[in-house]
Amino acid sequence: MNTVEAKAYADNLYAELYAHWERKINQGRFMSQLRDGSLPVASARRFFKDWGLFSIEVVALNAVSYYVHLPFFVSNFDLLPAFSEKIAEELISPKPPGHILILMETAKALGLSKEELFEQPASAPGRAISDYCRRIFQDGSIIELWGLHVYEESLGHWAKQWGDALVSHYGLSKQQAIYFTAHAEADLVQHDDRMGHGPLNRMILQRILEQGLTARKLGYDPKYCALTMVDLHALMENHALENPYHS
Repeated sequence: MNTVEAKAYADNLYAELYAHWERKINQGRFMSQLRDGSLPVASARRFFKDWGLFSIEVVALNAVSYYVHLPFFVSNFDLLPAFSEKIAEELISPKPPGHILILMETAKALGLSKEELFEQPASAPGRAISDYCRRIFQDGSIIELWGLHVYEESLGHWAKQWGDALVSHYGLSKQQAIYFTAHAEADLVQHDDRMGHGPLNRMILQRILEQGLTARKLGYDPKYCALTMVDLHALMENHALENPYHS
């Protein structure tokens, strides 16, 4: 594809992702109740229990993807600083071991201990989204992986809604809700001279398309990779509604 075609393809894929997200997540019962403060705390706790384990696994998988797709980033050296900085930020900000620290701060405010968050098994939906990601990160082609990454941009808007709701309706301070407020910033906008994760992923996807790196190892097209992440996310939310966690 030429640059214009690649940008049009990427823009259309993101538009499809956002439309699917709007139907499955934003207008879903879980997020609607979270935004108006009617979601039981125990359901928010259940979701965050699964989300916490999933999120630290994905941070580790991002480092794996650096190795798996290093030849691409060496060939596209202009992308390497921002991509490596994204991985490093998640492991060292605000200090080592990175985002896991702010994850635990918000978990504590929701009534979850470190042991409950990391040492107890995930629910079936929580395990499903982690295993799906591991499969694509480790065994998928570069177009399959960056199809999956399309999902990440939507998390910035989602994280902002979580942060606002926890402060407005659930009695958390902004500092206690820091996991969500920090990710709203990281996924959407440039901060501390770092490119937001969403814009970086768009740039990488477009470059992959321009260079014709569209072979599939797992047989998944980019749309499937992106929209399946939304579907698995929705499963976690529905599970949390039906299985509140009383710590």
